[in-house]
Amino acid sequence: MGIEPPSWNGTRMVLNLSGSRYQTWIVDVKFRGRSRLIACAVLETDRGLTLIDPGPSTTLHTLEDRLQPWGGIHAVQNIVLTHIHLDHAGGAGQLAASLPDAKIYVHPIGVHHLVNPERLIQSARRIYGDRMDQLWGEILSIPERQVYAVEDGALVDVGGRRLRACYTPGHASHHIAWLEDAAKLAFVGDAAGMRIQGSDYIIPVAPPPDIDLILWEASLQRLQKEEMSKLFLTHFGVVENVDKHLSEMSRRLHFWAHAVQQSLNDNSESDALRAKAFHASEMRQMRSLVISEFQEPYNYMGQPSESWYGLARYWRKRGAVRQ
Repeated sequence: MGIEPPSWNGTRMVLNLSGSRYQTWIVDVKFRGRSRLIACAVLETDRGLTLIDPGPSTTLHTLEDRLQPWGGIHAVQNIVLTHIHLDHAGGAGQLAASLPDAKIYVHPIGVHHLVNPERLIQSARRIYGDRMDQLWGEILSIPERQVYAVEDGALVDVGGRRLRACYTPGHASHHIAWLEDAAKLAFVGDAAGMRIQGSDYIIPVAPPPDIDLILWEASLQRLQKEEMSKLFLTHFGVVENVDKHLSEMSRRLHFWAHAVQQSLNDNSESDALRAKAFHASEMRQMRSLVISEFQEPYNYMGQPSESWYGLARYWRKRGAVRQ
């Protein structure tokens, strides 16, 4: 098991980046009141702060409190999104309302859903049902003038720091990893899975609706070729052994995909029972491999049962299931 850096104090961790004159730090936004579930990256720049994946509306009060020593929420000039899923971007609308001059950067596919989030809300409500509002809070439309579509390979200057868009679909069709080449740091959202800093256990987060295993594997290979020194995972923290992590993520993704495909070939069970069995199996494995100190986040985020449905949808769309 790894050891967390001494600069991590439970709410904020400063990254030591070679070749950078700016500080980058991570805020634990305390999703569901718990530690190590969702992290927001904060980039200090020549012109205020840039946020990468600010998290859902339900955690904005924590984020705002953590930003107070650096000028508070009104010091934020840019909001950069890896993708539009609510655990990463659900609070972007409320931030935009408070920050009418802030720029929000996202993949072109995500632009419409930020400007008109109704379809995104309906899709999420099908998954989360009555828990929707409690988990994610209010999701506001963002004025179109504040949303900037970013194509693959584009460079975005945020107050003197340059971020390069690296299109990494698979988890979502609108997923971008943001690379800061000067610091050899990649902000990878969910493309490299969930791994709680201090643990080696990886969960390939694969919820519905648009999982694509072929594209996801290509994205992992692309990230390896970029030869970054560090990965920032929204769930949760920093990975320094990048090649090992990406290789293990690929292995785990293939293992999950195969397990779900096999379960679909058993016609004696319902989807609910298949998902429940898959979830129970993965949680048993997690508890056998992860020390108790780091187990709790895996119980509340990256649920294998949700990924079962995402992967099952992938196989059924491709007719890869025996009838």
